[in-house]
Amino acid sequence: MRFWLPLCFAACTGGMQDPSTVEQQEGACIALEGRRFETVSELECGRSPNGVGLCKWQLQFATRDDESSAFNWQYSDVGEAGHIECDGATITSITSSPRQIDATFDAATQKLVWEDQTYVPAN
Repeated sequence: MRFWLPLCFAACTGGMQDPSTVEQQEGACIALEGRRFETVSELECGRSPNGVGLCKWQLQFATRDDESSAFNWQYSDVGEAGHIECDGATITSITSSPRQIDATFDAATQKLVWEDQTYVPAN
């Protein structure tokens, strides 16, 4: 029984990196892996019967390998997936997405700025 308590604690605090750890990232974005983020405000989300629909855009990150992490980005009425790498708090896409994605993550505030939109951890 004692074995499970540290394991649960480690699993429940995953991604809660201190700023010095985030600044040391090179390759995989370990501070983001296993986490989901959403925009602070509702943004354009496609057409609805009443005109433009609004929703929170979402980003989800997963482990890939030591060199990069995987992302799944749901925005507007579009979805994109690919791979990213981190150099400290700077995030860059490394796959043939429709465009180059540049982002930053602030571990102290837990805010992620991705393509000029601010994201926070999703509940």
